[in-house]
Amino acid sequence: MQNKILTFPLRLSIIILIFGASFKIMHWPYANILILIGSILVGLLYTFRFIFKRNKESLDYVKLSMILIWIFSYLNSAFHAINIPYIFEIALLILFIYWFIFEGIYYFKNRKYKKNAFLKAFYFLLISMTIFALFFGILFKIQHWPYGALLFTTGILLMSILLIYDYFLIDRNAKQLNEN
Repeated sequence: MQNKILTFPLRLSIIILIFGASFKIMHWPYANILILIGSILVGLLYTFRFIFKRNKESLDYVKLSMILIWIFSYLNSAFHAINIPYIFEIALLILFIYWFIFEGIYYFKNRKYKKNAFLKAFYFLLISMTIFALFFGILFKIQHWPYGALLFTTGILLMSILLIYDYFLIDRNAKQLNEN
């Protein structure tokens, strides 16, 4: 587990970031503060995680670059520091495509779950409920139909629960045995 330090605090900071984005979409107060805190925490925690990782590969540098460029891009747009149109977005797109081709597909394909059928079934049910609530919440919100805000907020809450539940459902011991 040494190559995956700070996973739980990193997930909590991602949840803060997701809540900030949902506050921004819902036009609620403190959205910018939550996004700023979440993005800075993600950047710091991921950088510390990268520094303490022993065996670094090229994909580790790509992931770190994606995180840092994304945070710098957000801070640049939030505080209007430098006006360089689309440079950060193009760099992020190229790095994301590189990551997706070489690791993204296998990340989800090779996951090892704890051997409890009920927890695994509940996990997939939670994923489908989250996708449903987010998709229809965004659709209803765009169309200004009733219950759009409720569906969207429910989807965000389910996504937060899913990020925490996923942390405890993945069998990290089996993953380490496969890597060694």
